Amino acid sequence: MERALEPAPPPPAAEGGAAGDAGGGRGGGRGGAPRPTMIVDPPDGKVPFQPWALAKRAEIIDKQDQFEFLDPRVRCLPAGVPRVNLPIVFNTYQILQTPGHVVFLYEWSHLYRDIPLDGRPHVDPKIRLWMGDPRGHWEGNTLVVDSTNFTDKTHLLGNGAPAVGMPASQLTGGQGVFHTEALHVVERFTLTDANTILYEATLDDPKVFTRPFKISWNAFLRAPKDHQLYEYACFEGDHDTVRRMTGVDIDPTLNVGGR
Repeated sequence: MERALEPAPPPPAAEGGAAGDAGGGRGGGRGGAPRPTMIVDPPDGKVPFQPWALAKRAEIIDKQDQFEFLDPRVRCLPAGVPRVNLPIVFNTYQILQTPGHVVFLYEWSHLYRDIPLDGRPHVDPKIRLWMGDPRGHWEGNTLVVDSTNFTDKTHLLGNGAPAVGMPASQLTGGQGVFHTEALHVVERFTLTDANTILYEATLDDPKVFTRPFKISWNAFLRAPKDHQLYEYACFEGDHDTVRRMTGVDIDPTLNVGGR
């Protein structure tokens, strides 16, 4: 797969059959008319936060100058699920099928997901994983992945900065969408043609949200045959990130961000 498309509603049901055995992707591309949110349910495109959680989200957004409120990806921590599949310009993918498994390799932070298809149960609830514990099965040409056993250390939908002064209650995705270890994600990867995979994910955390919500877009386009994943670097030479993480200004002459 080569790049991501804009969010799109699910296509008509496709005929049965297995998905292709390999691919990669690049996020951040545009195809078709832009949409204001990748959230397709609820219809207003807003994350259905419980009141206390909405207040916490507002605090997270308001305190991005404080280390403990920084987006985990700003600190170069794993993206988690479903965020690892979001359309961004610095991520590419490789998808492999082996007997009994589907494996996703991500350029972003060298992340990977090994998804067993043999019906085994999830691991012990005491085990907590940044990318969750995935279990997959096929429904026609759709790969369905059920993931549990998450940590509470990731954000779900990205760290795009909201407009200045916009209330947290009016946002449709982006920054500060946190969760607890109760997170449960069900993803659907559907081949809509020979080169395109539609991505859908239903996210549920009864400790944070009032109801499950759903995101969807055409996430992956097939890449050229010579496509490859490159080494991903996050901290190296990043003056502003080092300053935020350590309080040490490694090169005051740069004056990054006006600081």
